[in-house]
Amino acid sequence: MKAECTNAQQYAQSKWISQFRFIIVLMTAYFFANSLHVALNVRTAKGAETLVSSDSAQYLAFAQRFLLGNFSMDYIRDVPHRQPLYPFLLATATKIGNENLFFLGEVNVVAMTLAIGSVYFGILRFFRSHSVAAISAFCVACNAFLWRLAGARLLTEPLYVLILIWVIIAFLQYLQERKAFWILLGSLFAGLDYLTRPNGIFDAAAFLGVLFLAEVSLPPRSGEQDQPFLKRALCLIPNYLGAVLVLIFVTTPAWIPRLVYFGDPLYHGYLTNFLWVDTYHLAHDFGERAPSYTWHDYVATHNLLDAIRRVIHGLWNVCIQIPVVNEKAPILFLLSVAGIWTTVKKGPSEYRFLLLFFGIQLFPFIWTNLANPTTRVPYGSTFPFEPFFAACFLVPFALKLEAALGSRLGFGQSKGVAL
Repeated sequence: MKAECTNAQQYAQSKWISQFRFIIVLMTAYFFANSLHVALNVRTAKGAETLVSSDSAQYLAFAQRFLLGNFSMDYIRDVPHRQPLYPFLLATATKIGNENLFFLGEVNVVAMTLAIGSVYFGILRFFRSHSVAAISAFCVACNAFLWRLAGARLLTEPLYVLILIWVIIAFLQYLQERKAFWILLGSLFAGLDYLTRPNGIFDAAAFLGVLFLAEVSLPPRSGEQDQPFLKRALCLIPNYLGAVLVLIFVTTPAWIPRLVYFGDPLYHGYLTNFLWVDTYHLAHDFGERAPSYTWHDYVATHNLLDAIRRVIHGLWNVCIQIPVVNEKAPILFLLSVAGIWTTVKKGPSEYRFLLLFFGIQLFPFIWTNLANPTTRVPYGSTFPFEPFFAACFLVPFALKLEAALGSRLGFGQSKGVAL
């Protein structure tokens, strides 16, 4: 009897390893290939210089302050739009690697490797299809823009992408399961998101706002059908109050210093200029510390037609041109567009709210694209949603994909969720 139990445990373990063999191999291959990319890059003078140039130099300067024991965040007095999480990770890598540039580059490599596994986990948990999850994760691993960036520059995009992926996972899982764990976890990652980049505040607001809208709009959960609407809404308060408290606590390294130095916990310097001007020159020429324009300046010199043209310009660039140009071979982009169409036509309902979440958090980039035509920053907020929408398009074909790929990749039989 004992031998039979041991055999059963060994079989279950080998089956588990077989089912996840693909993602383990994919993450391992990505990690070592991109680590080699970093190693070869930092061996050349040009590569080492590029790695620590421009914005990267600022992050390293902040990391040095952390290494010297200065956690006052006093650097924000000069550059109030910079956040502390990425410099803190660079400081950790500097300490571990004794200032070796290779270890600094590995921060991005590790972040992107974990992003691949996170996409696989999130899609598999929601749709229960290994093949759909595998295709989406493979497309993430093949992303040309993030591959180049992770190995060549010390910038926040890989870390931001990883964290936003987990905000998306928590968003979908909370709507699917309605368990407080997921909204608290999502709020935790939304806080880390904001500690990585200032636009994380839009992600956090969209995450909590759209979740609440979804909960009051979707059919009542089991056992709540007979409860009046107001009572159901009031029952949601503990979850959302807890999520807000988690968000406030996690983001203390960002908002407390701003409150101390500027008297405003959400002060981000010149960044707000981009909302109210039409050129990068006007937004940036007065330095990085103080905003120079408000909405009064915009409405005084623009009309409704100007605003509409600005939105159309931003929609074209942020939602179409930037993803296509950055991805080179935009397979993931096209799959995600098809997934958005599937979401609108068929659902599932959780994905319709994810689409609203996506649109709200992306709109600030759409609006400011005229004044700030950078590509990497808005693409960092577009890319994490793409594999999830791509999965929505692929899931109706899940059974055929399992039949074609399952035996080859070791998945066995898994049940795709029908739309």
